[in-house]
Formats: sequence, structure tokens, C-alpha cells
Amino acid sequence: MVVAGILRTSTESYAVASREPAFASSKWNRDFYRALGQAIKVARAEQGLERKELARLSGLSYPYLSEIEKGKKRASTEALLSVAQALGLRQSELLERAERLLERGLVRNATAVSRRRLPTPGRRALARVYPLQPAPPDSSPEGMPELVSRARQLSADDFNRVLDFARRLSR
Repeated sequence: MVVAGILRTSTESYAVASREPAFASSKWNRDFYRALGQAIKVARAEQGLERKELARLSGLSYPYLSEIEKGKKRASTEALLSVAQALGLRQSELLERAERLLERGLVRNATAVSRRRLPTPGRRALARVYPLQPAPPDSSPEGMPELVSRARQLSADDFNRVLDFARRLSR
């Protein structure tokens, strides 16, 4: 039985893809769903979870979660709530992260990287997209502004590579 986008059996429930089109007609909506998928992917990586594990924890099928992360499917409200809870986040936090990625132009596009930027006053600091932990006492605080400034100039792919490298170094 399917109830509000959730397949229910006698013992388990799985979120299923909605029958709605993957994207609404506007480019902004397509970009937002890509940003939401990227936000989920980044949050999953921050938790050190594989996609298969997140699918299990959230009750989503692996293919459905994969399509959401790639921005090819729109997550139902129930599916998004399940993913957020599995990541230890509020649903609104995932949406805020997606909005920030979209504003910063850090959304990966299969064909091209979106370079759309907001005017300078509307930009948010990179540290708000990825909250920074206080640096250890032996690190140089003078280097932080330069790091943030240079990170703003990177393409989405390069930014994700640098972020992945930084995560590996901090382990």
C-alpha cells in the first residue's frame, strides 16, 4: 500500500519516488534539486556514511537516494525528513544548506558548473555553508581569511576536491 509517498508493508516502510515529474519547469527548481542532492551528499560525507548505509538508516531505497543526491529526482517531504533524521539534522537544515550551495554557485551540474553568483551584498561567507570548528591553538588564524577568499574563487569541482582533502587531513 502506498500512503503519502511511503510504501508500507506489514513490517517495514520504504519511501518511494513520487509520480510527479522530477523537476518543475523552471531552471531555478532544477538547480535547487541539484543543490539539495549535493547538500545531502556533503552531509553524508561529513558523517562518514556510505550512500548504502544512509539508504538503510533512512528507509529509502538505494536507487532512490542515489537519484536524489544526483538531483535527478525530487525528494518527497517524508523522504527528506527521513534522510535528515538519519544524518542527525533537521529537515530545515538540509534545505538551508541547499540554498547556500545554490547562492554560492557550488552546485554540480552534469553538463556544466553553474557560475551564477548573487551580488556581493547577498553572498554569504563560506564558513556559513560549512561551519568551521575553532582552529587549534598552534594553527595560524591569519591564514583563515586568505583560505576563505581563495575558496570563493574555486569551481564547484575544485572546491569539493579541496574540501575532501581537508577532511582527510583532519582525520
